[in-house]
Amino acid sequence: MSKNELELLDELYEKTKEHPDRALFLSVIFQALLDVTKPKRDKEVTNIQMLRDQASAWFFASIGVTCENFEFVCEYAGVKPKEMRRFAFHVINSDKGGKIRSRIISLLG
Repeated sequence: MSKNELELLDELYEKTKEHPDRALFLSVIFQALLDVTKPKRDKEVTNIQMLRDQASAWFFASIGVTCENFEFVCEYAGVKPKEMRRFAFHVINSDKGGKIRSRIISLLG
């Protein structure tokens, strides 16, 4: 991956200025990134772990309704599902988790 995750987030957001109709669908993707990267805490509420697991499944399902939903959202957000999965994988495994989450939150405004 040649660009860092923060630069790619900014690029995705910039595309919504050119195509405002994509903003809603990109927001769905950004929210899923927030859910999947939410830091784990001791004694966290069960539904937080469930949201984290559901977001992960949404990004990485390869068959079924969940996969179809992900691909639909990506299409309308103007991104390729394969590239978004790769990006999500990098974000999840990044050592810049806090910075990435902060950037997503600021972009969602």
